[in-house]
This record gives sequence, structure tokens and C-alpha cells, in this order.
Amino acid sequence: MENAKKLTAAVLAAAMAMAAAGCGDQSWSYKTDDVSLTTGTYIYNMLNAYYEASDLVESPDEVKDILKVEVTGSDSDAETKTVEQYTYDGADETSRRMVAVEALFKSYGLELDETEDETARNYASQAWSTAKRTLEGYGISEDSFTYCYADYSVKFGQVFEYLYGENGDEFVNDDALKDYFTENYMGYAYFSLSMADTDEDGNSVAKSDEEFEKAESNFNAYVDMINKDKKNYKDVVAEHAKEYELTYDPTYSGSVKKDDDTPNIVADIIDKLNELDEGEAGVVKTGADATTMYYFVYKPKYSEIEDYLSETTSDSTTTTVNGIEVYDLKSGYTRYSLLNDMKGDDFKDYLSNYAETLGIKKNETAIKGYKAKMFVSKDTDE
Repeated sequence: MENAKKLTAAVLAAAMAMAAAGCGDQSWSYKTDDVSLTTGTYIYNMLNAYYEASDLVESPDEVKDILKVEVTGSDSDAETKTVEQYTYDGADETSRRMVAVEALFKSYGLELDETEDETARNYASQAWSTAKRTLEGYGISEDSFTYCYADYSVKFGQVFEYLYGENGDEFVNDDALKDYFTENYMGYAYFSLSMADTDEDGNSVAKSDEEFEKAESNFNAYVDMINKDKKNYKDVVAEHAKEYELTYDPTYSGSVKKDDDTPNIVADIIDKLNELDEGEAGVVKTGADATTMYYFVYKPKYSEIEDYLSETTSDSTTTTVNGIEVYDLKSGYTRYSLLNDMKGDDFKDYLSNYAETLGIKKNETAIKGYKAKMFVSKDTDE
């Protein structure tokens, strides 16, 4: 049985691969006159490509040879290829994009954000302490790992922000960002009420019929406050807090993609949101008896959740309504994170195309000994 998590055989294969690489300059894998990537960087890119490909395999522990399984990437124009070829192609593409990022970083006159880089390097150091033995077995040094995990990642983000920022050739203005958000996302805000109680023996039991009737009446009244009386969401939160003696805002808010097959909120809430127009509210009831939950669901107007236009995550602001501090609704995005969702694939294409203009040299002698099979080991315990 194939098992990529058992590393003994893989580490031995990596050592043999390094020996097989043999003569020639082993210090670099891809380079131009101004940029040079280490061999360890290429191997790290191989490893990531292998994991990406193997994640696309259904029941990988049940296949005879995972490297020969054909997979198709998530991109609409993705080719179908074996895991093995996916590993090599992915490493090559990523390495070339790395060179492109370095070249653009210099061309744009950018300077490494030392604060972000220091933070990333701290995370890299923690990750290295856990993965050191494995990665060194593959031929990845701490310097190469830190470059990929920290320095390059920060530069990648800075080049991305510059390209799509106000001074970039691909500037995305607020109107375009709003159009993208409204076309692809819908906001949500909800709070819930559990109908579970605890008896004298500590068992979970359903609340009384009177409490169920009260909840049903209250939640329907909340809907009327929005849909009929044209109150705002904060008024409803304050009313609910008063009714159930809460001292805090119980709201969960954010946004989900309209075509998301695996949303991070209850499916029944998604169904209700799809029924509502902007600025409307509804009630969702799930479960039965002690597992019953009531949800008050509100679909915000897009103008209520434009925090994604901000460059950074700002502290949540509140409004005092009837003595309760009620939070402003949030989209869950910043400008950068939404831009990344909007332009992430385009950016990779941009880098790949730019890389074609750089005359990048590939050190075949140095990397030819590194094979995808070194990431796969035989499970000898079963």
C-alpha cells in the first residue's frame, strides 16, 4: 500500500537521488543573470506539487501506484496527467514563477517588508523545527525552506499588491471590486437560540412547550421588525438581547460564495439566504426536541458589508442600542484577500507569461536525479 506519510524509504530514496545527481554545479536549479534559486527550492516545489496532486486522488491508500494515477487540476483549463508528471510540471511552473516574482520585485523598486518578513520567518522557524528531519532527508535545507516559506511568500504578496494596486499596470478600483463581490458573494448575519435544557440529573432535555411557543413568536416578530417595520438588524439584536437577558451581541456575520458547495455555515441557513432579497430576514428551525435550534437569518445589503475595501482588518466597531453593544456587520474579507480571490489565478498566469520573457536557465544536471518517487514509501506494516 502506498503511504506518503511513512518516510523511511522516502528519505533513503532522496539520499540516493542526491548521490545520483553527481557532478556539475549543484548549487542552483533555475536562474537568470540577476536571480538564482537553490536546488532545495526546486525540491520544495516538487514536494508541494506532489501533495497537491496526491490530494486529488480518491482513496490514495487503496491504489497500487499513486504516481501513475491520472488527476485533473481544479482550474477550468487544467490538463489530465499522472501524479508523477503533475509533480514535475508543478515544480517547474512554480520555480519559474518564483524567478518572475524576484525579477518584478526588483523592477518595481520594492523593498522587503521587514515586519511581515520577520513574522513569516518566525513561523518558518517553528515549522522547520517540526519538519526538519523530513525535509533535510529530501535535500531541502533550512535556508531554502525559509526562503520559500517566508521571504518569497512576502515578496509574492508585495508584487501582487503593487501590480493590482493604484500604481500597478493591472489596477483594480473600488467599483470593480464591488462588482466582483456582489456577483460572487452574498453576506449573512445570524444569531441562534438552543431549545435544550438540563434536568436535575444533568441530562439534556427539551425546554418546555411554553418556551418553544415563546421562541417561535419572538423569532417571527424579529422578522417582522425587518421586513414589515423596516427596522435595522441592530434593532433586532438589541430586542433579542433584552428578551433573553444577554449582555453581548450573539451575531455571526460574514459572506459566502454563491456557488460554494461546502459553505462554513449551516446548509439550511444558506438555503434561507438564497430565498431572501438584500435587507430581508427569515427564520430557520433545525433539529427536534432538545436538538432544536432557532436561527434568525438576515441577508445584509451589500452597502452594509463593504469592509473589504479596507487595506487591513480593522477593529470591529460597535453601536450602543438599548444598552447593548452591537457590532457592525462584516464581509470577512480585506481588500487584499478579496483581490487574491478575484485575481489569484490571473496573477499566476501573469507571472508565467512574464517568466517566458526572462530567458530562465534550468539546471538539468542538478535536478535530474530528484524523482517524484522519493516522496512515496511502501507501507510495510500492513
